[in-house]
Amino acid sequence: MKALLFFATVICEFLLGGSLILTLAVPSKRIWPPPSKRSWQYYYTWGLTIAATAGTLALGVLDWDSFVLNHWLRFPIGGGLILLGTAFALWGVWTLGVHQTLGLEGRLVTGGAYRYSRNPQYVGDILILAGYALVTNSVLTTITSLLGMVWFFLAPFTEEPWLRERFGDEYEAYMRRVPRFISLRARRE
Repeated sequence: MKALLFFATVICEFLLGGSLILTLAVPSKRIWPPPSKRSWQYYYTWGLTIAATAGTLALGVLDWDSFVLNHWLRFPIGGGLILLGTAFALWGVWTLGVHQTLGLEGRLVTGGAYRYSRNPQYVGDILILAGYALVTNSVLTTITSLLGMVWFFLAPFTEEPWLRERFGDEYEAYMRRVPRFISLRARRE
């Protein structure tokens, strides 16, 4: 069962990553961000995301302690990463709103967590995955977490052209002020 779950999770991760690569290579065939909540791209991306997340969480339990990091420090370090990532991602959701968090169109948000990162939710998700892989000390979870981190790293590259198209000079100015991933200093215009 563990091998089947791992295989299914990896397939979901590769399909998600492939959809980002397709979006980057052929913008007219954009999968992320989705064109609308009723589009196949929306259901495809969120269905695979939910399946990959559930698979990674389950693998952490089923494959617990199969890796080399069997030291008590993994709990406070990994737990700290999970808490920090969750706080930053939730701050991003709270600032941006659920509608836009789902990849749907809205207004340009530059305050709150978005003063420090153009992608605080992705940064938070990467920290959560790293922390979970560390806490579970699972070979299979580490692999699926790394694949998930690749998606969260690539996603901004598919969103930026879409955001430039919608917000023009305002987004260009925001890009100059705030880094793609993280800065500890908020800059103002």
